[in-house]
Amino acid sequence: MVETPRLLNFGKAAVAAFPVEQRVAAEQAAEALLPFVDNSCRKTPFKMIVSGRSISVPSRVHYEALDLASLEVAGDAWLAANCLCTRSTNGYLRHAALLNIVRSPHPAVIPFVVMLTGEYVVEIINDIVATMPTMDQAAYANFVRENRPTMQRLRSKATSYWNEYYRAAHTSRSTYPALLFLHEIERWAL
Repeated sequence: MVETPRLLNFGKAAVAAFPVEQRVAAEQAAEALLPFVDNSCRKTPFKMIVSGRSISVPSRVHYEALDLASLEVAGDAWLAANCLCTRSTNGYLRHAALLNIVRSPHPAVIPFVVMLTGEYVVEIINDIVATMPTMDQAAYANFVRENRPTMQRLRSKATSYWNEYYRAAHTSRSTYPALLFLHEIERWAL
């Protein structure tokens, strides 16, 4: 991998978003995504724990003209690239990337799935809720136990979006898909 300053910035962010055992896959994903990355979108990353390892997931990445189907990566690097694309500024790209990872049993995927429930695109959240029966409950429960502050933040964000945009469609907070999902995975952690 040629280490240009742009690659170093995005590459470091990509590697930091995954546990150390995923380093090679994250580097390959970063290299494949780099031609599409616009580094002007910088926001504070989310710090979390996955299987006992600290990670720092980008809050947003702006990709220009990225077609997921044209990415030339496979295996774990493909999975990592799709995880990173769930942080896109483009909701359609976030949704497409989610559909590529949501059924994966890999623990490194979990923060990228869970973080989407603290956002406002209910169609994405509906797809997450639809896959709940196939999720690894033990892995999600472990994520919840390791990330209580993150879970509280996501509940607060989901509540705000429910109140602002979805209260008419979901008169009870408990029926709003994001809060329903967050409540359920927290129940798995009991």
